[in-house]
Amino acid sequence: MEHHADFAVALTQHLVVTTSADPGDGHGPIEGHVISLGWWIQPDADDNPHHEPAGTLYLVVDERRPRPMWVRQAHLTSVRLAR
Repeated sequence: MEHHADFAVALTQHLVVTTSADPGDGHGPIEGHVISLGWWIQPDADDNPHHEPAGTLYLVVDERRPRPMWVRQAHLTSVRLAR
């Protein structure tokens, strides 16, 4: 599933992340630098209290892919600050 952010902010720290799963493009798990943090808001968040109303996304640049990809926080398996 393609994720999108309703809101986003640029990241000034050098954050590197790895995901647990291949998003289906055949390049394996996503690994790279995060260039932006974003979040989405479910349109029915007020009507349905059992669903997560908002979620955090990481815009990751993986050099094996042609473009940055939004990754859900739940799919991260490692996070580290690069020096």
